[in-house]
Amino acid sequence: MLDIEGGRRLFGLLRERFAQEQENLNALDSIVGDGDHGYTMARAFQAAETATLKAPGQDLGRLLETASQALAESSGGAIGPLLAAFLAEGGRCFAGRQTTGTREWTDFLASGLQAIQEVGDARPGDKTLLDALAPAIRSMSESPSLSLASALEAAALAAERGAEATREMTAARGRARFLGERSRGHVDPGARSMAILIGAMHAAAQGLAAGPEPGMTLASSPPRGKLINDPETIVQQDNEGLSLAYPELVSLTTDGILVRAARKPRGKVGLAIGHGGGHTPSMGGLVGPGLLDADVYGPVFTCASGLRIARAIEHAECGGGVVLLVSNHSGDVLNARLALRRARQMGIRVEPVWLGDDIATAPRQQLAERRGLGGLLFTLKIGGAAAEAGEPLDKVLLVMQKTNERTATLSVAVRPPTHPASGKPLFEIPDGQMEIGTGVHGEVGVYRGPLLTADAIVDIMIARLTDDLKSFQPSSLLVFVNGAGGTSRTELHIVFRRAWHLLAGLGLTPHASVVESLFTTQEMGGFSLSLCALDAELASYWDAPASAACFRWPYR
Repeated sequence: MLDIEGGRRLFGLLRERFAQEQENLNALDSIVGDGDHGYTMARAFQAAETATLKAPGQDLGRLLETASQALAESSGGAIGPLLAAFLAEGGRCFAGRQTTGTREWTDFLASGLQAIQEVGDARPGDKTLLDALAPAIRSMSESPSLSLASALEAAALAAERGAEATREMTAARGRARFLGERSRGHVDPGARSMAILIGAMHAAAQGLAAGPEPGMTLASSPPRGKLINDPETIVQQDNEGLSLAYPELVSLTTDGILVRAARKPRGKVGLAIGHGGGHTPSMGGLVGPGLLDADVYGPVFTCASGLRIARAIEHAECGGGVVLLVSNHSGDVLNARLALRRARQMGIRVEPVWLGDDIATAPRQQLAERRGLGGLLFTLKIGGAAAEAGEPLDKVLLVMQKTNERTATLSVAVRPPTHPASGKPLFEIPDGQMEIGTGVHGEVGVYRGPLLTADAIVDIMIARLTDDLKSFQPSSLLVFVNGAGGTSRTELHIVFRRAWHLLAGLGLTPHASVVESLFTTQEMGGFSLSLCALDAELASYWDAPASAACFRWPYR
């Protein structure tokens, strides 16, 4: 049996074990992209332990519900809402119970698996945390007469074997799916985390407890070459500095949301977004008239939690409803679903626009599968103009969907960035190599080979982008060259020069162009190139004025 004190021991053990395992989990995650899964898990269960220690000692259900709320509040990314949903099932299954045994824990794990499937739309075999959880449940179900400690011991071994089995799987969900066959040969970090979680359940049932030193083992001093104070304060100090520098355009609320300094008139549609930190200036630099009304950051490279995004929606509401912009990344999508549900419960009319423009990740026939990249600038600017003009919610949404559909982006990386907390590269590019089709966190692309000249790179990209947009028969385009963070304006201008000449040779006239580093990944070397096939309606909205800290239109 396991009582409420055993439940509190569980969250202490989870905090301790994920702190111990964070570097190993970061290493597994770096194979896919940003390499911060370990940090996210350690942060999440530190928050869960803190919350459960403060929770009144009523019953196990209330304890797990408290932990679920702490995860939903503090952990964004893809893993936050999944684990919050999982633990919420424990809150439901254990409601009113002071002690629990093997049958109750088997029911909890089975209900938790179903909740994860509903939130994440994954199944066992997709190379996710479910591939560790499902074998653990089978093991528990096959031994209903065992003591809880013995049943969880067998379940923990089954979860370990399940996690190891993901090494030979091809990912079908999350960022790893873009690797295709290249995802084989590596253990899924989510499955490994689930095995750690079930192992901690076994330890708690044995009566074990965590050591006396709470807290994470993140570095307390900045890595070499980073001008920061503490890895844990990067995002909030970035937001504060932005609001202090441009007070006439953007304000920082007491609950950490960046909002327009002067709200738009009552009755107009608001625009909101939530996303990960570390991509400065990112969306905070696009809060202002004709653009965003509210923006909320998550931790570095981790999407804001759904509960915090719901608060951003509240701040954006001006009486005309809200459009929530959602870049098509696993964590952004999962947290957006939670935010939409919460905002609608508060009586706010809110609709999402799903942003996916990366042609490297799916063909045009599968537009909904495309990853979101820098082309979202076009959708944001055009939708912001429609909202500023007083168009109703349905019209603003329609215009933004149309813009996204007519946008195509491709990116290139020539030098990896480093994570500002660890100082370690997010991914590896061998000397003299480049990768075309990378994601914003360094996710692998469609081509890796010898580094080419700027013109040769742009030749490849323009050919693919114009081919993708050919069904629209465009004669006029928007062009956006977005620096990745470590690319000089000199290089970006050289890139744009080649793009302009190639497009002109195809009879495609740039209606307008932007050459800026707006959506960055620390000091990553590279850029993305986005094209939007305009029509008269979209062109008129693009030409409308806009003003924010890091973007204004027109540029004069």
